[in-house]
Amino acid sequence: MVRSNLWSSIKKTCSQKITFLCISHTPKGPIKFNFSLIFLLFILGLWTFITGLSVYLSSRHIDYWSAKIKSIILRSKYEYVNQQLSKSWELLSQVQQNDEQLRKLLDMKTKKDIIIKSEDNYNQGGPSLQESQFLQKITNNPETVSIIEYSNHLNLLKKQLEEQINSYNEIVNNINYQKDLYRNTPMIWPCYGRLTSPFGNRIHPIYKVPDFHSGLDIANSPGTPIVVTADGVVKFAGWQNSYGQVIVVEHKYGFKTVYGHLSAIKVRQGQKVSRGNVIGLMGETGTSTGPHLHYEVWKDGNIQNPIRYVDPEKFFRG
Repeated sequence: MVRSNLWSSIKKTCSQKITFLCISHTPKGPIKFNFSLIFLLFILGLWTFITGLSVYLSSRHIDYWSAKIKSIILRSKYEYVNQQLSKSWELLSQVQQNDEQLRKLLDMKTKKDIIIKSEDNYNQGGPSLQESQFLQKITNNPETVSIIEYSNHLNLLKKQLEEQINSYNEIVNNINYQKDLYRNTPMIWPCYGRLTSPFGNRIHPIYKVPDFHSGLDIANSPGTPIVVTADGVVKFAGWQNSYGQVIVVEHKYGFKTVYGHLSAIKVRQGQKVSRGNVIGLMGETGTSTGPHLHYEVWKDGNIQNPIRYVDPEKFFRG
């Protein structure tokens, strides 16, 4: 009974007429439009549906083009990153080749080369399997490369670069070492003159007994300039028994040079000297038969034959 009354009330309400009156400012008079309430509700629902459908389709269309544009931009970024990675590997390969050429030029080997490498390892090289697979992937399907793969690849590239930097530093250190060794190794004649007594066994010129001569005797006029044969520091400058007036210069890498029988000393103890600097004048002080220079070379506390240290070409020949 209640349901029947409710349905009758709804039907009665929906069957009501709604009149729209349009008043014109002309002599024709007003225009009337009569619509039932149910018709207006239908029109309102239809308009709402069409509006919602339009908004939905428009948003889908916008989302599609937005995603497509983002995909194009992302792909171009991938391609750019991949190109830069390829260029980085090419540059690194060139640097490694230059590194190898420098090492051959300097006759250098790393500890790893000495311990691990053998003849079987030479004339080989190339990228690792991981590098090759990654290169193929970023070339053919860059969008499938994950962030983790990129991260791993970049870490590998970083490791290679760090190794190359260490190798470069090793080469620079070796060059600096060779330069320093060159500057601190005796390798020129300490003065002009003639060789009157070589290194080794002889008969002493004064005492006339068998004697071991610990240096070279180079004769010339009194006052002939004496130059230091390598960079170093004057450790002694003064009188020393049979040496007479003598200068002792200490160099790096275990070298020490001695200049005896001088008539004058031009340096003081503790003074730094460079190869070619005049440090004294030739004389005949101490145990001597005439004006000459007594020249000695020591290495790691052992007396050396100075004739081995007067030709720079011998140093470069190793």
